[in-house]
Amino acid sequence: MNYLKGLDASFFHLINGVWTNPLLDTLMPALSWAGSFGVIWLVLLGAVAAFGKKTGRKIALAGLVALAIGFASSTLLKDLTMRPRPFLSLDEVRLLVSAPHSYAFPSGHTTSAFAAASGTALAAKKLLKRVPLWGWAMLPLAVAIAYSRIYVGVHWPTDVAAGMLLGLASGWAGARLALRHWKRRAVKWTAEEPEGAEAVPQVEYIPGEVLRR
Repeated sequence: MNYLKGLDASFFHLINGVWTNPLLDTLMPALSWAGSFGVIWLVLLGAVAAFGKKTGRKIALAGLVALAIGFASSTLLKDLTMRPRPFLSLDEVRLLVSAPHSYAFPSGHTTSAFAAASGTALAAKKLLKRVPLWGWAMLPLAVAIAYSRIYVGVHWPTDVAAGMLLGLASGWAGARLALRHWKRRAVKWTAEEPEGAEAVPQVEYIPGEVLRR
């Protein structure tokens, strides 16, 4: 256990105190701020819902449910583990953001980021049979936000690693719950159709012929 703690502290010092430059000193706090309370993910999911029509709304719902699961589970674990943050345990920590008052383990920013990104990507894969470019782009953004939490001095590397795993689990759960919700709604709508109503055949036009299903 002491070895793991020492390794954790060594990686923290490398990221927070050695692998630094002025550009990252500006960029990393901005990324951390954008990830606070899931702000950037709410904006991105809102864009997916607005521009993706009905399928986009389904995908955005999956990301939103995943985000909520990740936020709730990380908050609960913080209160159970009560791990102090690095700037309270180590000397010479570069604290680049306001000191948070919550506990460290796991990283809530990281959990939310990976929950929203993976939940959205999994739902898109299920509904579109592929992950669009914007879905893939969410994953490196999640990684960048996770890295920023160590860089700015508020999380241990193991906090971030745990947040990644918890976020991926939350994304999987959120996608399943949201898609199951939409499926139940579709079944309910079909069951409530008036008896004896004639089904209107769908017509798909193909050059040179008409195909009726």
